[in-house]
Amino acid sequence: MKAIYFKETGDAKSVLLLKQFDKPSPKANQVVVKPLGSPINPSDFFFISGTYRLKPEFPQIAGMEGAGIIESIGEGVDLPVGTLVSFFSQNAWAEYVAVSKNDLLVLPSNFPVEKASQFTLNPITAWGLLERADLQAGDWLLITAGSSVVSKLIIQMAKLHGIQVIATVRDDKNTTTLTSYGAHVVNVSKDDLVEYVQQVTGGKGAHIALDAVGGKTGSDVLKCLQPGGRLIIYSRLSPDPIQLYSGDVLYKNISINGFGIRAYLASKTTEQKADIVRSLISIIGDPEFKMEVAASFPLDDYQEAIKTAIEAKKEGKVLFKF
Repeated sequence: MKAIYFKETGDAKSVLLLKQFDKPSPKANQVVVKPLGSPINPSDFFFISGTYRLKPEFPQIAGMEGAGIIESIGEGVDLPVGTLVSFFSQNAWAEYVAVSKNDLLVLPSNFPVEKASQFTLNPITAWGLLERADLQAGDWLLITAGSSVVSKLIIQMAKLHGIQVIATVRDDKNTTTLTSYGAHVVNVSKDDLVEYVQQVTGGKGAHIALDAVGGKTGSDVLKCLQPGGRLIIYSRLSPDPIQLYSGDVLYKNISINGFGIRAYLASKTTEQKADIVRSLISIIGDPEFKMEVAASFPLDDYQEAIKTAIEAKKEGKVLFKF
């Protein structure tokens, strides 16, 4: 089988290679999936560069999310061959992937492949963040990296619950899209974030902030929270740290929490996970719910795919399509 791999950490454009590997066989409690699609996520670049919390074992096949059809099963698995599944597991950028049954989510056979390919990471992240935010209709939610895929999912899900979203963005090009999804949009390159949030919320501030950036943006977000507000950090797009001033936290009784998808899922029972998946299948499966795809590439065109994902800054995910 063909697979994209790396034998040293570094810049994805430099260290990724393509070669033939032996097709995997399922071990106990595993299935072998023939992928239909796999997205290129920021976490993939962290993993390839060696800065992700999971470390590669060389030679390491890249990719950590995808969807496909079960081709074969190992002992202890009762899923039928031919089942459409989404998975969050290593070695995804390959023509066949061995996946633990615990890392699989079963989807309806007619579920859209482009949405299935992105199902296990960003939608569950968005769902989990909103669950942790625990907001009511009319509450204010501030999110950074407003044009990101996760933010667009959050905005659409929050709209279903009447939550008012302020999304920070770097420029005006996504304003129309984000407002159509249900957001109040802040152009941070021109507007003072703290002043804008105070103006929009009538001087109250945001109840909850979800930060994917850090650095100066994360520092400003802390000042946008109302007394008793919470900052939930779920990514680190900026290499710079958040500057935390004790008075901002102390006198407004603000709490700061981290969110990781694996820890979130580990905290859920099997029944709870099943309920989340059923809810997301219903929400995301709606044709009106948007999960944009910027471009699709075969494995052979991996260099162009990586370049597009890093440099082109198109709307939506870049996918490998099989």
